[in-house]
Amino acid sequence: MNRLLYYFLVTIGAGLVLYLSWRSSPSMGYVWFIPPSVAQWADKQENDTIRTAVPLVALGLIVGGQLAWQRRPWWQWLVAWGLLLVLVILAEAGQHFRAYRRFDLADVVWGGIGAAIGLALVAALQVGYSLLRRASNPST
Repeated sequence: MNRLLYYFLVTIGAGLVLYLSWRSSPSMGYVWFIPPSVAQWADKQENDTIRTAVPLVALGLIVGGQLAWQRRPWWQWLVAWGLLLVLVILAEAGQHFRAYRRFDLADVVWGGIGAAIGLALVAALQVGYSLLRRASNPST
């Protein structure tokens, strides 16, 4: 992946996480760029914390794609997950200073789960691709 494109996507993703977390109103129905059906799902009470995982899955996919492309070792994947978790903690901590918002540990947990899912999907694809290459070319 082009380095400039990667940094652009990560910056946009992290910016969206922070913007949506630090809005005074947690309602997604008032965010102009979120489709109404997605906003309606996100604003349901039962989805209040799990919705934090959604953008972190996307960020996990982007970061995992870059890690896989560069063939980074497993410990760097753990560092990447930790940094995505720090992003969620920062977003939640910022809510402490916003009207009608509060720090929610469940959001941190769901954000961490979302990041792990995104990274794990890419890792699984990388392992699957590697196994297929070995099976189709037994000499290596």
